[in-house]
Amino acid sequence: MSDRTMMTLSATQKCIVLRTFSRNYCSPHRFIFMGEKLTELEEKGYVIVSDILSFAELSLRQTLGQGDILEIVFTWLSDAGRGEVSGMRETIRVPYKKFRESVTDSRDNGILIKLLSLKDDGRPEIVFQSRKNLNMVAQSKVLRKKFGKLLNNHFLSWRGSRQITLYDDFEPYSFFFQEKTPDGIGMCGGVILYNRENMKKAYYGMHT
Repeated sequence: MSDRTMMTLSATQKCIVLRTFSRNYCSPHRFIFMGEKLTELEEKGYVIVSDILSFAELSLRQTLGQGDILEIVFTWLSDAGRGEVSGMRETIRVPYKKFRESVTDSRDNGILIKLLSLKDDGRPEIVFQSRKNLNMVAQSKVLRKKFGKLLNNHFLSWRGSRQITLYDDFEPYSFFFQEKTPDGIGMCGGVILYNRENMKKAYYGMHT
């Protein structure tokens, strides 16, 4: 399976159930969301869904020759005890037409379907070693969206990086990050939430 990830899919009349498996990582639990969210995805092109502590950002990417690509950015979170969480960020890309057909096939025939992700596009892996602050972000839908947007617009566009690890910062909702490259340690810095007295107007800034 090399650097590709297998995603299992099962569907009922109301729900879609996903789980991921790769050489280096296995999702800590099944991810369940309402099937009606796919209609919202097709209308808006982007939707966020959550299950237990974990959440996922689903987006449709238009391509030439491959049709629409479904990109799912999972943030897998688990209870680490004493009110803390730990987790992993994982990106899966599959052809959307095949995904939709698999949902219908699973729902109509009651079967588990396996989908193999498209080849890795060179984006770095995001690893969370954060406990307290990550848990605080996970509890807020507004902050989950703002934090996910920063990860997508910054870290996931870093070509040549292998891994970005995030740790708790002393500022609430904020993080210290460290980059790993093929040559060793890369950039380090902070992801800081500003204007946190008003979460709707708050924003993340990155410093290196």
